[in-house]
Amino acid sequence: MHFMLLTPRPTCIYISRLVSKLTLADMNILLFRCEAEEQEDGGGCYSIPGWESLKYAGLQGLMSVFADIRPSNDLGHPLCVNLREGDWLIDFVSNRLIHRDGPLAQVGHWFGAMFDYLRHFPRYLIPCYFDAILVSAYTTALDATFKLMSSFVEKGSTFVHHLALGSVQMCGVGRFPALPSISAKVQGIPYRISPITGEKEQCCVSLAAGLPHFSAGIFRCWGRDTFIALRGLMLITGRHSEARNIILAFAGTLRHGLIPNLLGEGHSARYNCRDAVWWWLQCIQDFTNLVPEGHEILRCSVTRMYPTDDCEPCKPGEVEQPLCDVIQEALQRHLEGISFRERNAGPKIDMNMRDEGFNVVAKVDLATGFVTGGNRFNCGTWMDKMGESDRARNKGMPATPRDGAAVEIVGLSKSVVCWLVELQAKGLFPYDGVKVHRDGTEVFISYSEWNQQLQQSFETEFWVSEDPHDPNEKHPDLVHKKGIYKDSYGASSPWCDYQLRPNFTIAMVVAPELFTLERAWKALGAAEKKLLGLLGMKTLDPDDMVYCGVYDNALDNDNYNLAKGFNYHQGPEWLWPVGYFLRAKLFFAKKLGEETYSKTITLVKNVLSRHYTHLERSPWKGLPELTNEQGQHCPFSCETQAWSLATVLEVLYDL
Repeated sequence: MHFMLLTPRPTCIYISRLVSKLTLADMNILLFRCEAEEQEDGGGCYSIPGWESLKYAGLQGLMSVFADIRPSNDLGHPLCVNLREGDWLIDFVSNRLIHRDGPLAQVGHWFGAMFDYLRHFPRYLIPCYFDAILVSAYTTALDATFKLMSSFVEKGSTFVHHLALGSVQMCGVGRFPALPSISAKVQGIPYRISPITGEKEQCCVSLAAGLPHFSAGIFRCWGRDTFIALRGLMLITGRHSEARNIILAFAGTLRHGLIPNLLGEGHSARYNCRDAVWWWLQCIQDFTNLVPEGHEILRCSVTRMYPTDDCEPCKPGEVEQPLCDVIQEALQRHLEGISFRERNAGPKIDMNMRDEGFNVVAKVDLATGFVTGGNRFNCGTWMDKMGESDRARNKGMPATPRDGAAVEIVGLSKSVVCWLVELQAKGLFPYDGVKVHRDGTEVFISYSEWNQQLQQSFETEFWVSEDPHDPNEKHPDLVHKKGIYKDSYGASSPWCDYQLRPNFTIAMVVAPELFTLERAWKALGAAEKKLLGLLGMKTLDPDDMVYCGVYDNALDNDNYNLAKGFNYHQGPEWLWPVGYFLRAKLFFAKKLGEETYSKTITLVKNVLSRHYTHLERSPWKGLPELTNEQGQHCPFSCETQAWSLATVLEVLYDL
């Protein structure tokens, strides 16, 4: 009744009209934005004296606190005290938006008008009515947000809505453009007047890797993180044009046949990972499959920053080519062999890496078709922890180099090559293979042949048989677990190939045709028994001698395997692989019959129920990067991570 007195129906209709004018990028500002994002604009999150700062400057920051206050009517909470003592918070909410342009400013003025009424109330009533105004605006904003997304989201469950909000949380436009320029020939690119130069500039949405640590500046955008998260947070949610823009922006940064790990707006990019380019290619495939007329992206113009490996960055529009040619170049370079030394190698770009680590190699193994590369002094996949401790003598040594052929890269490359074969057959891709120079002669390698070679080689080289006399097993003395798939093939430390990790489940999802049903199910059983945690997947078999499930990046002692968080990927339970594990279980269970599939559905729902509970309780309204063993909170983890939200949403989409 009090709420209706304060916000009569015409007022509710008015805020609904205002909010309906907002884009999803505007919703990012209205609802979220952490401290680092706000600081970029010269502001910050509201700090409550004697307590703490809100997690977000937007409405979610306040809603998370009120969610704890309401059940017990905790009017003694520092937030309520602050509201009774003065109008600072009230002014913060409205003024933060009034200083923006367009529809957001109008929403700010609506708050200002509502708060003008509020100022006349007795101070002891302010918290209650302030909350009522917030709830009205917040629920209206959520309704408008879901209407801007796909029907899967709009008509989805509360759980789907929670996860889809991760798209709004992670996707935004900062004061400084995070993405390199997209070709002016591409239709539908958003522009603005730069708040810094006063000139017209592109203002495309970029995808933060995680909050709060990877949210702003050069550490916001990472190639690998972006393209692991893009399908779940942008394609499934219906943000197709924004996803296209991100794909094309990264395409413009291709260099040495690779997509950068750290984007650094293109100018400060580091090309030190072997997997980002394959995740990028997988996302282009997903785009063509999920978006109506999605194959049109292949003809979109890309403005190249680095048309040659050693050139200075080109100006936007100086060198342009269609995306299909950029794709072809990436594959051409891998088949020719990639070998270079990182620019500015040394402490200027990495204060921990040893000299040999700056040498980047990636190529296709002619005997197997596997994409292989790296060395024992660098880490080119997502398991990328570099030792930092002088005391423990692990400085400059990667904990998990995963050199050789990493299983997920093999799966991703098989997926991409198979897709290109199908595209070319439909007349949608102009190339059927690559000409490379070998021993002074030009050789043509067809994508069809490469695809078949990967199919024939995979289980022969990656399956760890339960037969002790299996002729394919080259290192029977290194076998620790049987009936699993290796984590890599051809590592410089051969025992690393045989470690049980969750990465093979990624290959199962993107290229299930590589796997024999019986073997796949057995390996998934081993992963479930040994790796499945409360929220995530253990990154290493707990039976492994170097397993440790507690990540402490501040610890510096004499323990080589632990000091300065050396065990980052040697046990702690990362969330994003659980999405691939569950999707792989669902795929192969369906092939095993109704009873198995029904049991798997129950397993999946039980696991996901824990993610739902975490989302409901999290003040960040997100899923973390990782947890310590048995799902225990890890203080060094991002509290909400793009790929964690994305891959769990993908499971619900599959269901």
